[in-house]
Amino acid sequence: MTLEEHRLFHKRRERIARVKRILRWMPRRANVHRYPVLKWFAVAARKRSYLWSFRIKNVVPAIYAGCILSILPLYGVQLFLAVILAFALRANLPLLATLQFITNPVTALPVYFASFRIGRIVLNMFGISTPQLNIQEMQVLVEAVKAGEFGINIQYLLTIFGMTMLGGLILGIFLATIASTLYQLAAHEVTVSYNRLRTLQMARKKANQEEPSHPE
Repeated sequence: MTLEEHRLFHKRRERIARVKRILRWMPRRANVHRYPVLKWFAVAARKRSYLWSFRIKNVVPAIYAGCILSILPLYGVQLFLAVILAFALRANLPLLATLQFITNPVTALPVYFASFRIGRIVLNMFGISTPQLNIQEMQVLVEAVKAGEFGINIQYLLTIFGMTMLGGLILGIFLATIASTLYQLAAHEVTVSYNRLRTLQMARKKANQEEPSHPE
């Protein structure tokens, strides 16, 4: 084995080990039935190989759908929608579902407030008047909605929701573009490295076969 071949082979083993560590935290075909919501679709999901594929054509839609959905103010139904989108887009289910944890009880409020601010800035750029809202008011609003207290003016609530949706869409697309670009670059590097390793292995095997045998 040549030095370059050994380096590429070692790099490939490290890459596989890294991917296995990441997959340990994701739903897999073997354990999808253990996850809330996902277990409802376990039987159908196992029959569809594209839901578990890490090819670019399956991962890129998962990244875009996952990032956008995770940022939108749809906390509580995100995982259900993620499964539906995975089937509809033929996207990688583990990645799409895992991305929904971008928003959790700790991060949801800051993420939604950032989305609201982005939505407000965009609308103001087009001369559309929008209400102001600080993070404390956002927290009160979110808690009121969770408790089902809709005493707040519905029109005001819908305006805030719409602005947050708009900002979440923009922020989600921005994050997804970065993530998908990085994934495609990494996938290209993996493909080039693997093809180079295969070429070296085949060349070495061919050279060994053509090597003349020495007479005794």
